[in-house]
Amino acid sequence: MKTKQHQQSNDNSTPYARAATPRPRLIVLALAFALAGATSFIAFVPHAAHAQETVAERSYSISAGKLSDVLARFAAAAGVPLSFDPKLLEGMQSDGLEGLYTVQEGFSVLLANSGCQLVSTGAGGYSLRSISGDITSLPAVKISASSIASVQTTVGYGRDEIGALQPQDMKDLFRRESAVSVGGSIPVNQKVYVRGVEETAMLVTVDGARQNNKVFHHNATNLIDPALLKAVRASAGVAAADDGPGALGGSLVYETVDVADVLDPDRSLGGFVNSRYASNGDQVTTAGSLYGRSGGFEFLGYLNHTDGNDYENGDGDTVRHTAPGLLSGLGKIAYENGQVGRFELSHEYVNDEADRPYRANFVGLTAGRPVPESRVYDLTRRNTSFNYSRETGSGYWNPIVTIAKSETELDTREKPLSDPARTIVYTGITESVSATAKNTLYASFADITAGFDYYDDSAVFQFSGDPDLEEEAENMGAFIQFRQPLGDRVNLSYGLRYHRQDFTGTDDSRHDDSGVSGNLFGEVRLNDYITLNAGYAEVWGGAALAENFILNGDWSYTGLKAVEASNHTLGIRGQFNGFVAEANTYRTRIENGRTPSWGGGAELVADFDIDGYDLSFGYIGSRGEINLKYANIESEKDGEPATSYDGNYFTVPLGELITVSGVLDFPALRLSLGLNAEVALDNDDIESSGAKQEGYTVVNLYADYALLEHLSLRFAVDNLTDDDYTDRASYGQEFTTVKPLLEPGRSFVVSARYSF
Repeated sequence: MKTKQHQQSNDNSTPYARAATPRPRLIVLALAFALAGATSFIAFVPHAAHAQETVAERSYSISAGKLSDVLARFAAAAGVPLSFDPKLLEGMQSDGLEGLYTVQEGFSVLLANSGCQLVSTGAGGYSLRSISGDITSLPAVKISASSIASVQTTVGYGRDEIGALQPQDMKDLFRRESAVSVGGSIPVNQKVYVRGVEETAMLVTVDGARQNNKVFHHNATNLIDPALLKAVRASAGVAAADDGPGALGGSLVYETVDVADVLDPDRSLGGFVNSRYASNGDQVTTAGSLYGRSGGFEFLGYLNHTDGNDYENGDGDTVRHTAPGLLSGLGKIAYENGQVGRFELSHEYVNDEADRPYRANFVGLTAGRPVPESRVYDLTRRNTSFNYSRETGSGYWNPIVTIAKSETELDTREKPLSDPARTIVYTGITESVSATAKNTLYASFADITAGFDYYDDSAVFQFSGDPDLEEEAENMGAFIQFRQPLGDRVNLSYGLRYHRQDFTGTDDSRHDDSGVSGNLFGEVRLNDYITLNAGYAEVWGGAALAENFILNGDWSYTGLKAVEASNHTLGIRGQFNGFVAEANTYRTRIENGRTPSWGGGAELVADFDIDGYDLSFGYIGSRGEINLKYANIESEKDGEPATSYDGNYFTVPLGELITVSGVLDFPALRLSLGLNAEVALDNDDIESSGAKQEGYTVVNLYADYALLEHLSLRFAVDNLTDDDYTDRASYGQEFTTVKPLLEPGRSFVVSARYSF
């Protein structure tokens, strides 16, 4: 196994163990759950029924913005399904809605002078029609009341928002959020951190498919092309029980685009081509899609490719081995019938193959064993999922069934310094087979989602001439989640989950364990302007898989422990005449977080504390919006500040981050101007590691112009000031022996999209 040592880097962890302690917080949570359940029956009143809510007044505080967005937010707040063709409202703005209204009154106010009126589609749902035209029969355009919505959502984007961002990678997708950081300078090494928690310690799903994220720690945890997405939701810390198992630090839910999101309701065939050029690295992105529907059947095909050269940093120096090599695709077929439901089969493919720094997330080390400057990283993620759903928004039978397989395969190919004529190939494969069956019952007092789920996760390491090494975890779970309004001003979400796990180590030893998770989240509207929220969760995560590139056949698993986490969050939100202000404080504590190393063993664990707070202030008007957000996040490992090395799989030092974003619309000119900026303040919390994290400011500008009805252009400048910096969430900048990757310098970007 000596050849295996080529994969090791800086693994010098020491064993850590702690005595088992009672879990009084889980007992308190269970009591709170029981109390909330009892309260739900005591608080049963007629206005809570979906059929009667439409004629009962409720208090709404919906901010101004695009009329389509305002209608979506109102429908979601009212809890009613709404489908419509966005082109009916194209270019229209709304001043929002404040005060007491019935559902019908609210829609009437918002649609005044729009030329459209509300039409009932039955089963409590609504559509829109032009006053001068006929009713348009629509397949469910997921504009509002989407299954991805939740009172526990920390960050949530829909199709319109993602389309406006036009993200090229995960950094672009979350660049407006100070509480969400993305480390890494290119897609293959980017990792997402939500309120300081690495996505490895979160539950991640794509179209309901569980993602097994135990890949090589120098790589991206989940390589995702955001251009494929129609929605994303992050529930930091306090995730709902029906999100899935293992949500230690919360959940990340991604949904890929459907035909109804891109094809006009009155058309049966459509498509688009998109091209983008970025001057830094002469990088060219070409994408195209074709989609259609007929008689309830749908199909969608999408392909995207990016090519180019290494980029230059802010000093004008070429950052070697950073040339893009991304190829992604999505295929979907579906059948939908209003009575039977929707059947959908999708396959997503993402690949990045190119020469990268030897350790893909930083340039190199000034000390340590000599290694080649680079090696080829060939990373492929495949995600296949079958989904059946019948969601009416009312009644007792609204099932969702998901059967899925996700796989990430990484080949690294290197030529050793001692024998340049030889090529060494290491292969790591992480796989998850998962299934979920759940049903939502819309009772008079609450929406109740209950069901079962299953996963079989595996991590495999392969090297020619050696036996394959594998860890496997198989889990069965049962869950129930209540989402309940108490009167007009209180919303509760609470649930429980039971897990049973079978774990198999590289030595074929088996370890069985079980546990219970629970969550409680509530929001209270004090008046028409101020809302309070609070949440708490206890999460049992079982034995987490080790990343495949450090697996060792000589490991012992006799002391293997289940990881557990506790999370709490507290926030306040104010809204008045388009102005929005928010403040949140939060903490995630992870106990027995597994931190194995090839030489240190399988049983190494540590405790992690991630806490912080964030503030935001914004204004949404009829011509645009502007937002200012601030986050201050601290992370500890075993009581000491966590470095980007110590925090592997769990956290990273972030400190203070500020984001500014805004957009200004000129409808008459068919023009929108936008900006986003990130300011990272100096962080000396981990200066004992050798260096503090230096602050930086990066500003990006863009202009969108609708040249023709079907042709849109974007002109952008990324990193306007040509700042020379390393992203705060990137690896190694606090160590004097590490050469971190610098981000791209200034780049001029032009893109065009033609729809047909």
